[in-house]
Amino acid sequence: MAEPTPPVPPAETFSERLIRREAKRLAALDLSTSSPMGLENALARISAEVTAEAAEAKAKDA
Repeated sequence: MAEPTPPVPPAETFSERLIRREAKRLAALDLSTSSPMGLENALARISAEVTAEAAEAKAKDA
């Protein structure tokens, strides 16, 4: 029988929610002022930032 997954600490869940909210805010800002190519670049930048923050947080936990 597989072991149950430990619950996610509330602080971690809150941080993840803040990161997603900030990514959506930045995307909305860029959406209102960008061409299709600019939008693609903005989304790529946001994705890279969120990925880097997540990797940094994971490294701190390790």
